[in-house]
Amino acid sequence: MDTILKEDIVYCDAMLPKVSRTFAPTIRMLPAGLNTIVTVAYLLCRIADTVEDSAGLSIDNKKDLLQDYISIFKSKNNTKALNHFMSGVKVLPTETDDDLLTHNLPRVINVYNSFSPIFKKHIGLWVVEMSLGMRKYAQAAVRKKFSFLGTMKELDEYMYYVAGTVGYLLTELFSFYSKRITPPIKNKLNLLAESFGKGLQMVNIIRDMTSDLHRGQSYIPEELLVKYNLDRKTIFEKQNADRAQQLFSELIQNALDHLDKAIDYIMLLPKEEKGIRMFCMLPVFWALRTLQKIQQNTLALLDQEKIKVSKRMIKNEYYLALINIYSNRLTRWHYQRIKSSFNIPVLEAVNY
Repeated sequence: MDTILKEDIVYCDAMLPKVSRTFAPTIRMLPAGLNTIVTVAYLLCRIADTVEDSAGLSIDNKKDLLQDYISIFKSKNNTKALNHFMSGVKVLPTETDDDLLTHNLPRVINVYNSFSPIFKKHIGLWVVEMSLGMRKYAQAAVRKKFSFLGTMKELDEYMYYVAGTVGYLLTELFSFYSKRITPPIKNKLNLLAESFGKGLQMVNIIRDMTSDLHRGQSYIPEELLVKYNLDRKTIFEKQNADRAQQLFSELIQNALDHLDKAIDYIMLLPKEEKGIRMFCMLPVFWALRTLQKIQQNTLALLDQEKIKVSKRMIKNEYYLALINIYSNRLTRWHYQRIKSSFNIPVLEAVNY
C-alpha cells in the first residue's frame, strides 16, 4: 500500500466522526474487511447529501454538481469526471466539516479506487441512485420552495432515495463480504433493506422537523397538513396542539412500521457476524429511544426543545446489545418492551 493511500485512509477515518455522530462508533464495530469500505461508502453518500442540502448553492449549481458527481461513478476512468466535479465544487462554502469533506473528495475517491471491482460496483450503483433522487428533489425544491413534498407518497420516495438506498447498499456489501449470508438470506434481507434505512431517516425527520421549519425547510407533506387542517405556521399555535399531536402521531407510526421491519432485518443476519449485527442494532435502538422520547412529549418539538437521548441511555443500549446480540428472542423482546410504552392513537391504515 502506497503512502498516499495510507494517508487518505487515515483522512477518511478521521472525517467520519466529524460528519456522523451516529454511524462513526458503529462502523468501528464492523469486521476489519468491511470497516474502511463502509466508511468510504458512507462518506460518498454524505457528500451527495452535502451538495443537495447546501444553502449556499443555487438550484442550478446543485443540479449540475450532482450530475457531475454521478458521472464519477459511471465513468470507466473517473479522473476526468472527478476533475470536472472539483472545478464546479469551488462554489461550495468551506464552513462545515461536510463542506470540507466535499472539497477533499479526491482523497475519498483514491481510497474508493483501491477497492475490488465488486465493492466499487455496488457502492457506485447506489451512490448514483441516491444522487439521482437528490437531484430530482433539488429541482422539486425550486418548484415548490418551502413545501417541496406534496404527498405522503412523495415523502416515502424521498426517504427511499436518501436512506432506503443505503439499506440496499449495506446489504450488498454485507452479503459479498460474508459467506454466511447465503443467497436465500440475502433475498430476504433485500425485502427489508429499504425499511431499515427509511426507519432511521424518518426518526431524523421527525426529530428535526421544527428546526427545519424555522430555517425555511419542511418535510411535512402538504397532504398531511390538509388532513389535520394545519399549515406550517398554525402548527405552532397552542390552540392547535391536539391536531398537531395527531399529525406527529401519524408520522411516528410511520417510523415504527419501518423500524419493525428493521428489527426483522437484523434477525436475519447470521449470529456469527457479531460486528455486522451490532452495527445494525445500535442505530435502530437509539432511533427507537429517540422516538420514544419524542412521543412522550411531542409538543416540546414545537417549542423548539432539542430532543436528545441521554448519553446514559445510549450506553445502556450498547451494553444491552452486547448481552442480546446472539439472541433474536431477547432482542425482539427488548424492542417490543420499548415499543409498548408508546401511546399512539389507532390510526386508519394508509398505504403510501
